[in-house]
Amino acid sequence: MKVTTERRPNCETVITVEVDEQQVKTAMQRAAEKIARVRPVPGFRPGKAPYERVERMVGKQVLREQAIDELAQMLYRQVLQEQQIEPYDVGQVSVAQEEPLILQFTVPTRPVVKLGDYRSIQFRPPPLQVTDAEVEEVIEALRKQQATWVPVTRAVQLNDLVTLNVSGGLEGQPPLERQGLQTRVNAREGAFPWLEQLVGTNLNETRTITYTYPEDSANAGKVATYTVTVTDIKEQQLPNVDDDFAKSVSSVETLAQLRAQIREDLYEQKQLQANLDLENQVLDALVAQAEIDIPNSMIEDQINLDIERMKKDAQRKGFTWQRYLELANKDEQTLRTELRPRAERRIKELLALIELAKVEHIEVLPEEVQEEIEERVASESGARAAQLRRQLETPDSRKDIEFRLKMRYTLGWLMAMAKGEPVSGKIITPEMLRRARKYEQEQAAAETQPESPSGLITDPRQVRAEDWPKGLEKPVVPKW
Repeated sequence: MKVTTERRPNCETVITVEVDEQQVKTAMQRAAEKIARVRPVPGFRPGKAPYERVERMVGKQVLREQAIDELAQMLYRQVLQEQQIEPYDVGQVSVAQEEPLILQFTVPTRPVVKLGDYRSIQFRPPPLQVTDAEVEEVIEALRKQQATWVPVTRAVQLNDLVTLNVSGGLEGQPPLERQGLQTRVNAREGAFPWLEQLVGTNLNETRTITYTYPEDSANAGKVATYTVTVTDIKEQQLPNVDDDFAKSVSSVETLAQLRAQIREDLYEQKQLQANLDLENQVLDALVAQAEIDIPNSMIEDQINLDIERMKKDAQRKGFTWQRYLELANKDEQTLRTELRPRAERRIKELLALIELAKVEHIEVLPEEVQEEIEERVASESGARAAQLRRQLETPDSRKDIEFRLKMRYTLGWLMAMAKGEPVSGKIITPEMLRRARKYEQEQAAAETQPESPSGLITDPRQVRAEDWPKGLEKPVVPKW
């Protein structure tokens, strides 16, 4: 038996095996015995008929095909072990030549990661400041939340709250009839795109509104005609900005304290966002410097999990998967194509972090795993806490927590190094852990949004490297 291997991009190895004809004949004889056991030849006990009689009964080609199937499964495992090839997923086999028999195995192998000069990565967080204008913008938003609507007798103005009697609609469609419709006079927030045409309308005045839909809308070029009567007009009355206002919207006593609290909250938000932005920059730089070869099936696995997560999210919101796709105006294949770049990026980030943890010997101690468990359990009480503890104390759960902590520590190490901070030992501060946890929570929340599909077998928050599939545990898949 002659074996040759060819390494291809995307972690694909092609193994060509020239099978000895004697192996084929022996396999054909075994196939004949199996057939004779389930389809006995007259005059012979099951499985005892001569090979020639079985061949005449079923045909030589049938025996050869069954022999090839058996040889493919046997030789696949044998050549992987002999050639020391570690598969990531199921391989495929094809018959390159019938006689003499040549089999060709295409095997997706495990990813290969070679880090670049990651210690040269340097980023400095930008200086942060909160302006007075930003504080006042929050104050104004709070005022609007506390606003009241009061009746007025003047003509309609922008952003008024009006009550309308409306009839009419698009040409060729059943007319709309609404009485007492309440809406803001604002094209973006109101019930109709033509509401700003009501500006200047007096109380109980009736107007005829004609509106042509723009070219970028669903009703492009169509004309709608409405008869509209304004039966009520209200304007927004904002509260005064004083100490009483501060007490009504917060737990502080004075307006000065409210402004200080808002400034502090805005600074913390900016700091968190700056840290997340810096994490993305550092990870991008780590991946850009590295040589990372991954099998296509690894990306497909990630996309499959993304799709499954989106299906569950759609179901929670009361949509069928088909309806969700219709609302998104795309089919599943289009969606998979859109998800692919993000899936590939996340896989490469995780693989680079795993390799960095190995190179820098970043480890997680058992007591650190236990501390994480205790912190999670502390968030529950009674029977729920006991149930959560049982779930977290299992060997698989502890391994998962250990892996997540290792990835968190590794990212913290990388961030500290990029910012020029000392990285001898574990420089993982409580603040870094707090931001990492908050980031994980925000990402988990974002992944439940229907318009932002997400999720992944190689997500640092979900998967351990030892969980990756191994092709030796799966049969080879024929291409014929």
